[in-house]
Amino acid sequence: MIIRLGLVSLVLALLAASGLYTMKDQVQRREAELRGLQVAIAAERATLGRLRAEWAMLNQPGRIARLAAAYLELQPASPNQIVAIEDIPLRRDLELAERRLMARLPSGGEVPLRLKPAERLAWPALLSVAPAAGRQHARSGAR
Repeated sequence: MIIRLGLVSLVLALLAASGLYTMKDQVQRREAELRGLQVAIAAERATLGRLRAEWAMLNQPGRIARLAAAYLELQPASPNQIVAIEDIPLRRDLELAERRLMARLPSGGEVPLRLKPAERLAWPALLSVAPAAGRQHARSGAR
């Protein structure tokens, strides 16, 4: 009886030892994985900090204004360029021809409208789908 008790105790001790060893090995692997992830997170944070600094430098208003002046040749809008949306004719009301069409501005000036010829349009039927009454209603509601 004592031998059986000793053997059972020995088997239980071996099972406990192997379980403990397996658990310790898993914990060490998880800790190594955690250290690797912490290093990766630190590297990503450093990269993110560099990218934020670069973004801040690239988005400086003075730099953007300098580049716009050098490459875009922009000029301030003049008052005669501003028109109300209601004053712009609908596309279906315009002649799609080769000649230049002029749009009258509220200031009295005229601006040429550039349109594609009718044969070049791939979807001319879509331009006249919306009824004019619906547009008038939408315009009156916007005022």
